[in-house]
Amino acid sequence: MQQLEELRDPKPSLEQCPTPANLAAALIHMCYMMGDLEGKSVADLGCGNGILAIGALLYGASSAIGIDLDPEAIEIAKRNADRLGLLGRARFLVMDVRDFSEEVDTVIQNPPFGSRRRHADTLFLDVALRRAKVVYSLHSAGNSEFLRKFALKRGAILTHVERWPFPLRRIFPHHKRRIVEIPVEILRFEVIG
Repeated sequence: MQQLEELRDPKPSLEQCPTPANLAAALIHMCYMMGDLEGKSVADLGCGNGILAIGALLYGASSAIGIDLDPEAIEIAKRNADRLGLLGRARFLVMDVRDFSEEVDTVIQNPPFGSRRRHADTLFLDVALRRAKVVYSLHSAGNSEFLRKFALKRGAILTHVERWPFPLRRIFPHHKRRIVEIPVEILRFEVIG
């Protein structure tokens, strides 16, 4: 996954911070070990270069759909899937997350953290919980209790919290340091009602 083409022009307004390959691999492996990938349909909301959708397919998902507002991101995701011979099982669409209406087994996502657009992460989580039975979502560390309550109001329970470092490279003009490690949490939710 480290060899995937990255976004050439990440947009700060969309909080397009690429998921590091090691974190994507850990997230995908967790999904696999929990039985939420093999033979399942998967969606990656805000897919960027497609790393999570592609990783899910490599781990045995039957199909994957990636959506993103950025047409350039979608083109790169398609090229990445094609390069690995996965385009037949993957679809990538330019779409606002609020317009996503397909039902899937599992959502795997690295949503915007909400540093530029307040509550962007909860918008993504809300859509994910309405479209899948199981959701894996990456969030800033320390928000799991708030998100647990948020999900519970939508008929879902938080089953797992796994803390990871997110090495964020300087990609935007407002970034001052070459790399900053941000603590994040992989959250797993199950829809129960």
